[in-house]
Amino acid sequence: MAWEKRCTRVVLEVDSELMVGFLQTGISDTHPLSFLVRRYHSLIAKDWIVRVTHVYREANCLADGLTNYTFSLPLGYHFFDVAPMDVVSILNEDELGFTRPMRVFPAFLFHGF
Repeated sequence: MAWEKRCTRVVLEVDSELMVGFLQTGISDTHPLSFLVRRYHSLIAKDWIVRVTHVYREANCLADGLTNYTFSLPLGYHFFDVAPMDVVSILNEDELGFTRPMRVFPAFLFHGF
């Protein structure tokens, strides 16, 4: 969409540090997501400036809400020129500057201690 609207500078905020790494440094051709990363690289390589950054899910609630909403839709491409009713409350909270606590878990929970 940004390319079709002739945007020349884009900031792509991704809530997966792993995906940010894939987009910045590449991925093995044998990785199951390599087809997707190659597709993204072909878009990023166009004649524009794209900066890929990591954001925490709590700072990107509308995108997270839209992602969750898509699980209720049939497979295919969906374009919204207005926010679906399922995410309007999240959009309103974003516009009002609501903040959300970040979920942080102690590292020892992941190391079996």
